[in-house]
Parts: sequence; C-alpha cells; structure tokens
Amino acid sequence: MCASAIAGFWAGQAMAAAPSPPANTIEQLIVTAEKREESAQNVPIALTALSGAALERQGVIGFENLSTRVPSLRFGPGVTGGENVITLRGIGSQNTTSGGDSPVAYNLDGVYLARTTSVDTEFFDIDRIEVLRGPQGTLYGRNSVGGSVNVITNHPTDTLDGHVDALFGNYGAQTYRAWANAPLYDNGDQQVLARIAVVRAEHDPYQKNLFNGQGAPHNGDAQDFWLARGELYFKLSDKANLLLIGSNSWNGDPVATKTQWWEAPGRFVGAQPFLTDPREVRKNSPEMYGNNNYYASATFNYDLGFATFTSVTGFAASKWKESSDADGSELTIALNPLWTLRQFQESEEVRLASNPSSQPLSWIVGGFVFREKAHQDFLFIDTGLNDPAALFDAFVFRNGGDFRTLSWAPFGQVDYDLAKTSLAVPLTLTLGLRYTRDTKKGADFLDFALPLVGLDFPQAKTFDRSWTQTTGKIGLAYRPSEELMLYANASKGYLSGGGLVGNFPGIYQPEKVNAYEAGFKSTWLERRLQLNGAIYREDIKDMQVFVQDITGSRIDNAGRAHINGLELEAVATPLDGLSLNASATFTDAKYDQYVTINNRFSGPAPGCDPVTRLCNFAGHRLVQTPRYTYDLGAQYVWEASFGQVTPRIDVFHSGDLFFLSANSPLERQKPYTLVDANVTWRSPDKRFTVEIFGRNLGDETVISNDGLQSNTIGEGFAPDNFSYFPPRTYGVRFGVDF
Repeated sequence: MCASAIAGFWAGQAMAAAPSPPANTIEQLIVTAEKREESAQNVPIALTALSGAALERQGVIGFENLSTRVPSLRFGPGVTGGENVITLRGIGSQNTTSGGDSPVAYNLDGVYLARTTSVDTEFFDIDRIEVLRGPQGTLYGRNSVGGSVNVITNHPTDTLDGHVDALFGNYGAQTYRAWANAPLYDNGDQQVLARIAVVRAEHDPYQKNLFNGQGAPHNGDAQDFWLARGELYFKLSDKANLLLIGSNSWNGDPVATKTQWWEAPGRFVGAQPFLTDPREVRKNSPEMYGNNNYYASATFNYDLGFATFTSVTGFAASKWKESSDADGSELTIALNPLWTLRQFQESEEVRLASNPSSQPLSWIVGGFVFREKAHQDFLFIDTGLNDPAALFDAFVFRNGGDFRTLSWAPFGQVDYDLAKTSLAVPLTLTLGLRYTRDTKKGADFLDFALPLVGLDFPQAKTFDRSWTQTTGKIGLAYRPSEELMLYANASKGYLSGGGLVGNFPGIYQPEKVNAYEAGFKSTWLERRLQLNGAIYREDIKDMQVFVQDITGSRIDNAGRAHINGLELEAVATPLDGLSLNASATFTDAKYDQYVTINNRFSGPAPGCDPVTRLCNFAGHRLVQTPRYTYDLGAQYVWEASFGQVTPRIDVFHSGDLFFLSANSPLERQKPYTLVDANVTWRSPDKRFTVEIFGRNLGDETVISNDGLQSNTIGEGFAPDNFSYFPPRTYGVRFGVDF
C-alpha cells in the first residue's frame, strides 16, 4: 500500500479495524505499534490491541478496567491523589514527582506524555488502544523499559454523523457523552473534516466519612470529570495530510485513602476505635483535589514515493493541587494542606519510513526532541499531638522546586525479509538502534522546622546532570505458514536518571533493562481461533525504587533484579454469535541485589542490622506484580425481531501481591476475583442502544496502592496508607446514533 493510500485510509476509516471479515470471525486490527500500519498479528512483539468497539463491549471505561483485560498490566491511583501508577511486566514506579519518570510510556495520538497526571480517567470516542509489553528502546526510547501504552482517538471522517449517551447508576453516578463528525469542505482533491467529543462524568464518594465536624471532608473517591476534544483533518493533496488535535480536561475530588493506624493503636491517643470497614473513616482535615490538563498535537504526513515523511508535534500542560488528612482520624495529628504541581512539555518527532514494496529491505529513521518544565510545592505538618510532652515531635516540613528536562534521540530500524529474496525463506531479520541524551537541571529547596523549640533547618541546591544511553533491538520473525508466526527478540531499555525534588541528596541514576523474548502469533480455523503467547526474561540493573517517607523520601538504585514470565492470549468464535476470550500470566519477579533501610521504622527494623539499619531485600518480590493472573470473557449476540441482545460476562483473577519492597504482610493484597457483566440491546436499525451493567459484582475490596505515612505519626512506626479500587457499581446507559 503506497503512502497516499495509507493517508486516505487514515482519513476515511480513522485507522480502525481491517475490512469487515466474514460473519463472526475474529476482528483483525490495523495498528501502528512500530510506527507504520500493519495487522496486530503481524507485529513480532508481545502486543495487545483493543478496538474502541471492543472496549465498549467489555465495559472498559478507563485504565482501571483496562488493567484487567491486558496481560501483565496493573494500573491504579497513587496514594497521594493526582498521580497514577502504571506497572507492566513487573516494572513500575511510585515516583510521580516533578523530577521523576514513569517506566511505562504513555502516548496519546503519537505524543509522549511525561506526567501520569495527564492520563484521562474516561475512555471515549477511542479508535483503539495498543499495549506493547517489554522494553521499546528503539522506536519509543527513554522511559519505556516496561513497555508502552498507546491511546489512539477516533479521527475525523467524511460522513456527517454523531452519537450521544447518558449513564445513570448507584452512588449517584451520571455520565453524559457525545461526539459529532462533519465534513467541512470537500472538492475531491482537498478535504477539511472535523470531529468533536465531550464527556461529563460525576458520582458520589465511595468513601464515607462518619465525622461531621468543621472541616471534615466528604468527597473521597467521588468523581468530578469533564473532557472536551476537537480534531481537524486536512487532506492537502493526494500526497499530504495534516491532523490537528486539541483537548482540555478537568478531574476533581481526591482519591480516598485510609491510614491503617490500627497498626500502632497505642500511639493514636484519644482517637476513636479504628473502623474496620475499608470505606469508612473519621477524618477532620479538608481534602481537595483538582487537575486541569491541556493537550495539542499536529501530525503531518507527506508521501515522497519511496518513503513517507511524518512529523508529530506535541504540547501538553497540567496544573494540579491537593490537600489531605495525613493521619486519617478525627484528631489533628498530621495534615498535608498543600501539594501543587505545574508542568509544561513540548515534543517533536520526525520520521522517514519506507513505503511497502517488493524489495526485501524496509526501514524507518527519525529523531525525537522533548522539553519539559515542572514546578512542585509540598507542605506537611505534624502537630505533635500524639506526644504533647515531646517538644521535638511537632514539625513543619516543606519542599519543592523547579525542574527542566531536555531529551533528544536519533533512532532507526531496518527489517530484511528473506522471503522477498532468491532464498525465498519466510524469515525477517530486524535491527534497531537509538542513542539518547537526557539533561535535567533546576533548583530545589527543603525547609524543616521545629516550631515548639524555634528551630529551622533550611536547605537549597541547584543541579545539572546529564546521561547518555544507546538502546536497541535484534529480532527474528519466521512464518512457516500463513496461520503461524514465530518470533524472538533481544532488546535493551533505559529509564532516565533524575532528581527527587526537595530531597537531599535527590539525584539517582538510570535504570537499565536487558530483555529476551520468544513468542508466537497464530490464527486458525478460518479466523475463528486466535492463539498468541510469549515467554520472556528481563535483567534489570540499578532498578529505581521509590521509598516514601514524608520527611525523607528517596530513590534507591537497587543493584539487580530479574523477571521471568509467560503470557498466553486466546480469542475464539466457535459458533455464530458466540465470542470467547481468555488470557493468563505467570510471573517470577524478584530482587537479586538490594540493600536498603526500611523506612517503616525510625530505628532498626526487625531482621536488619541493629547498627547500620541496613536490610537485605534480595529474594523479595517486586512490587505490584502478582505471580499469576487470568481473565475470561464470553458474549453472545442474539438477533431478534425487536433488535439485537448481547449479554457479556468478564472474570478477572489475580494472585497476591506486595506494594512495598519489604514484602511485609501488612502491605500485601491477597488474591482476588473481579466479575463484570452487561447486557446490551440495540434497535433493529442500530440507532438506539440500552446497556445494563454491573462491575465488581462480588463487591470485592481490592487495594489499588499503598504508601507509608510518616513514621512520626506512629511514634517511630509508619502505618500503611491504602487506596482502593471501586466497590460494586451498576447502572444503565442509554445511547442514540445520528
């Protein structure tokens, strides 16, 4: 397919699925995982791609649902509210400060977004989501050591149509969504097409605060979200096109956290008994959260005949602020009255990719530049109420600063298909290479004060550090038949070094991953059965481990760690109308070398050196990584005279996991099972839909994240601070297409 045909396909079909297959065969998605269009089943890496239609069918409305549908992916809100933590194949990070980076890249319409605060909580008007597992060190580069999550929205088409829907559910849930598409100009040779999408979503708190005194918050785990997105597509000629996208979103109301102060009951003098219901608290300090995100991008394509030139320009900004009740009780022991983050980024990627041809060699070369500015301000107060006789227990801690990042990288990848040579061997060789230079500079401060004794210990510093790294990939893909592809890859990934703002010393070194993967992709029985699998090994050096302590957080570079894993995926349509899907993962992820201090204790921790306080965590499991998971789904499409009725059920089960490197029983999530179900009716003319749904039907209580509170709250023992996934929710959604 020549580049002009690709451009036309993009404009007319929004790069969606391949042409409609025969009835009830498996959907074959066209993806751009390797920066060019190809079937997902032809991409020789571990990749899960879900179309927008599949997301709707499976009730995937956001990342929390997505993580139960994609192997080795876990997603959850951080315990501090604004950030999100994405873990893929055992690699993730709690470091979501302005100087930190997520090891799983998040890309929106081809633009890399550095802050996980930029992740929209609602998926709507989405063409597809691609999750690439394992280091993507060539085409995605820095900060994709765990993999990459690519969200591609629906782009404008040349039809006049639209959609609106409304959801009503328990907890007062109301969600209103709409999109509209219109051709603005079309003379055959040139086109101007437009599309807009809007979302307004809200629901009452999942957390119940039983304290009603002055300042008591009653908004934990509520939702207050809106999104507006607009897109313009310009067909400039048969060879050139331009896509402009702009969006603005607001996300309000804080993540509900619950401090587990039962772990140190004698140290919360005067507090009411600990409430065992995970969704009930007695908080007295105000909690608020507000996050405003802005996004703009411009993607230009030009067909040069032998290759296609692509330019992707991106801008993004976010502003968020929050406050929290740090002790989680009706006593004013500790509070976090201020945490703000302001961020702006700009990026440019240019690529030149060979067009499909009969020649055995295909290639892509490009360059990437990224700039970011971020400012953070954090305030924590311990009133000393736990021990009023100790003058040194009361303190005020404030830190923050400004951070600037500059990153640039040239990259290239070549594929050589021996099937197109005189050898006629169905084997493709792949070689990719990328060179990255990261520079981070700025100034930060820390002010630690003891107000009861009149002491103040201010600190300030400037920093300017750079790192360089060469990453890449070597791969083989073999096709013994049209139905089966076998592949093997060796790749290297790199997570940039950085600085933990307002912590002294705060500089930490890059994380490096060497990964080895072998897998297969297959489609059988005239596209009624699809089986994919991958086995992998990842060796990690200087793994960045975020260690939370209100007055002394840090990033440890754990010496070494390893991850061994197996992933299996299956899709089947054995009968007309019946669709089945399943996936399973088996993971062994452990530290091989990691000596550190257990911040839960102000003194030596049990089992650790009583003098140096050093603990050996070698053999401990990596955080947020269950040993096994499985996902099962089934749906049946029943055609009747009054319309189409489709019941569906999805079951996800996860083994236990830990949230902290110490692997204490206190920080463990036990195995759990989530069950979702829905029934959708569609009118005979396909215009009207009604969906009745239920999520987490068993009302399982599942911890989404954990972070230690200050050990001063527990008088030398830091209690856990949990956030949770949603409880049982249910409702109905009404929709109409125009």
